[in-house]
Amino acid sequence: VRSALLDLPTCITCLTRGGRQGRCHTDELQPCGATEGSLFFGMISPALLRELAPFHDAPGVVTDILADHGMEVRYRTNAVVFAAGSAPRGWYIVIEGKVRVVRGTGARQHVIHNEGPGGTLGEVPLFAGGMHPATGIAAEPTRCALFTLPALRAAMASDDAVALILLRRLALRVRGLVDRLDDRSGHSVRERLAVHVAARAAVAQRGVFTLGMTQKDLAEELGTVREVVSRELRATLAENAMTSIGGGRYRLPARVGRQNLPR
Repeated sequence: VRSALLDLPTCITCLTRGGRQGRCHTDELQPCGATEGSLFFGMISPALLRELAPFHDAPGVVTDILADHGMEVRYRTNAVVFAAGSAPRGWYIVIEGKVRVVRGTGARQHVIHNEGPGGTLGEVPLFAGGMHPATGIAAEPTRCALFTLPALRAAMASDDAVALILLRRLALRVRGLVDRLDDRSGHSVRERLAVHVAARAAVAQRGVFTLGMTQKDLAEELGTVREVVSRELRATLAENAMTSIGGGRYRLPARVGRQNLPR
């Protein structure tokens, strides 16, 4: 079954309803494009769930119940996990990789939040109703556990601790969004860029680092546009606050130090 799915876009809704592989449940004459780049890989191991942050303190029975009701989905780099304006398929938990959630159009896209292993996605439209307010994109090869709403209801009926886990994840999401709003409203693009550069330099090998993403993606992360990021990078280099050594690689001069970038 796995080998048959490797090169086909697969509609998760069709799979859960027993629909034909590679054909959308809404129109059997057309492949489902909403999940292009996603691959269905079967059920989830309870042991795998227990390794993720949301379940570190959860009773073993909770992960057993959820594993019985979930499925694993894999995404290629840049594959759309869910699109703004699309109906929610369920609750996602990132097992491996990274998902960037962005909102906006064209050059004015901004990152709402990033989720790595243990991060969760899709709670808002799933429980509040309506469509996805933003788009989730796999920033690298990514594995997710996916739980449909009927599956979550069945899991919660078996153990109400599942509901508490969901509430905690929603609370953490609100806290994260408030922190991001505070950062963007209280700091200039130059300051946010300096924080990013300092973080990259802190884990650099031999003092050499990259931005870790394209200028377009960095602009989305910082809440601005690529042209502004490019201008601020040029200004930072002109002030000798960091040095370009070619190939998208940089180094901080010893006299500047990681805590003294211009802000």
